[in-house]
Amino acid sequence: MTLEINKLKQLEQMIAEADNITLCTHQSPDADTIGSALALHNILLQLGKKATVVCPNTAPDFLSWMPNIDNILVNDKEGRKVNEAIAKADLLFAMDFNAPHRTGNVEKAMLESTAKKVLIDHHLFPDEEYFDLMFSFPTKSSTSELLFDILYNTSYKKFINKEIAVNIFVGIMTDTGSFAYSCDEPETFEVAAKLIRYGVKVKEIHDIVFNNNSKERLHILGLGINDNLHVFEDKKAVYISFSKEELSQFGDKEGLTEGIVNYGLSIKGIDFAALLTEKGDKIKISFRSKKDFNVNAFAREHFEGGGHFNAAGGKSFLSLKETEQKLEKLISKFEV
Repeated sequence: MTLEINKLKQLEQMIAEADNITLCTHQSPDADTIGSALALHNILLQLGKKATVVCPNTAPDFLSWMPNIDNILVNDKEGRKVNEAIAKADLLFAMDFNAPHRTGNVEKAMLESTAKKVLIDHHLFPDEEYFDLMFSFPTKSSTSELLFDILYNTSYKKFINKEIAVNIFVGIMTDTGSFAYSCDEPETFEVAAKLIRYGVKVKEIHDIVFNNNSKERLHILGLGINDNLHVFEDKKAVYISFSKEELSQFGDKEGLTEGIVNYGLSIKGIDFAALLTEKGDKIKISFRSKKDFNVNAFAREHFEGGGHFNAAGGKSFLSLKETEQKLEKLISKFEV
């Protein structure tokens, strides 16, 4: 990946000229959108800028320790302040999402904003008409890695500190499944090495994120594996599903089912896995795949979603049972 010098200079100029800067994350926030937003927010504060991070809904509990996460305005809790932050902004950053609809309940404010808009993202098919400046690199492991490259190749390099390094590292680590996928380029590991030199403690961070489960999460995982796992060995596919009643039984907090889809994909001989969770009036779907199964295309075609080649998301407004039936019919047509 080569960052264009002209774009980097344009970014620095836009930041220099801005008085109020708002950084937006996507809905159902993960560590990559949170980590990259907080890292850039830290830089902006050091530059003396008025900067705010806004998020559609609460981040999962396992991210609650991340440096400065308490500074984020959450729309579900502080909707008025979030709308004001977006309306007052003369510069708006989209961190880890490619179009305003990915912000869910913040989309209306995003569309009404008259601010200049900058995209920093690694998803396919960005909304080119919406953004004034785009750093869009789908080949990058994560938006956090992309942000580090941007910071490291501008005058902002001197502001990188341990807090920034930690937030960026968490984004990279989680979006690659602890460096298990989406990280075939040596540059990803070179960035990780640089972050360690800023003081990142790898084992400590890994334990906090991946080895800090609640009993509720283990219970829901057990339910998913024991009772709600549907395996189609002849099609090399599986899916796990949870009704809203099952989720509410264990608290239904953000992050409760995080990563469970990967357990399906870990089964020997399986190349496609899906996780269906019933949320309000819709079904949220996570897709994962191995080899050359393009779940981004699959999600876009059948479930109003998208994402990456081997990791994507979608949604359905059918009932859970009807969504399961639709997915099973599609699986029956897989060519193996």
